[in-house]
Amino acid sequence: MRITMTKSLTSRQFSIGLTLLAILPPIGIAWFIYLSRWQWLTLFRQPRAIRHDHVLLFILWLIGITSVNLLRAPWRQPAALSGLLLIVLLNLWLLCRQSAQLLSWPQICHYLVCFGGYLTVSGNIFHWLNHWQLLPLWLKFLTGDLLWGYRANADRLFGSADNPNDACCLLLIALAVVLVQMSLRPSSSTWRSRGVIALLMLGIYQTQSRTGLLLMLLMVLGTSFYLNWRRSLWLTGLIGSISWFVLAWLPRSYSWATGWTSRLTIWHDSLQVFAKAPWLGVSYFGFAPQYLNLTGHYVPHAHDIFIMVLASFGLLGGLGLISLIVANGWRLTRHWKSTLPDRRYFALILAVVLAYGVSDFVLSSPQVLMIVLLVMAHYWYVQQAIAVNVDP
Repeated sequence: MRITMTKSLTSRQFSIGLTLLAILPPIGIAWFIYLSRWQWLTLFRQPRAIRHDHVLLFILWLIGITSVNLLRAPWRQPAALSGLLLIVLLNLWLLCRQSAQLLSWPQICHYLVCFGGYLTVSGNIFHWLNHWQLLPLWLKFLTGDLLWGYRANADRLFGSADNPNDACCLLLIALAVVLVQMSLRPSSSTWRSRGVIALLMLGIYQTQSRTGLLLMLLMVLGTSFYLNWRRSLWLTGLIGSISWFVLAWLPRSYSWATGWTSRLTIWHDSLQVFAKAPWLGVSYFGFAPQYLNLTGHYVPHAHDIFIMVLASFGLLGGLGLISLIVANGWRLTRHWKSTLPDRRYFALILAVVLAYGVSDFVLSSPQVLMIVLLVMAHYWYVQQAIAVNVDP
């Protein structure tokens, strides 16, 4: 299949959007939505490209499910809002797909690492400033320093991401990039790269995310084993021997049991919402009202990507998500040794997003969603490049 590039989008426009996404998130998100406003027209210009794009097919599938929900009285209004959101998502995906032809993967990797570093540095600066001077709400909103969540999380680092769990996911993505770079070029590992890793790990620790700390440990140990398994055995043994002593100093160690119980309750009640409409779900914006009616408590999402898709789009949506994961997982294993570019970047980043998604629905954050779409778009572009090189 031949890949064409639309001239309406420039690399400078997209680079500006990425910078704003990190520094002034609301403006960056609005900028990307503006750039993507006519992207849906490409579906009419290149209809054959639809069947080659699993992400596009999944979004169209969710739009179809939501359209059917528009005919059902209890969820008509939230279904309409959900449909508008999915159309925006469709345009953003097509925009990111174009950007993959304008920005190289090394450029994106550099941006992801810088974004992670900015989250840590800005988070500590904002925390210091807030102790000395109360910043106006409009400024905190523009810089992403306005907490979106429970007040109890105010002391956790979230930088420009509005929520510590969203910031942790972005930091893990940045850490994944640096670790893969080290595994691909062990000889090029310098004190600078180790300093970047230390900065990102500090940020993950300061987010106080339990899931983030666990994933960080697994990623670092996995990379260490890949580079030098003998030394890693000693490191693993040392961590195991002191783990019981370290647990007392881990973030929010006093509330681990309470947090786990609370998460289990949310998952159980979210499945009850799913049981109300098992085939088509209650739509994305219908989840919170239905959860409130069921439990008397407001919860914005299911804190699990799989349960959230089931509750919002039913079994049909869940099957679509599983198909998307299986299809792309198969492609990763099929072309693992390809040099366009190395698959380990995509495998580790997407695995981190899915693993973190088990405990929190971080894709509800436009920042995280945009980064995931960008990574997926480059992965899709590489797949198309492979198809062009393989096909006669």
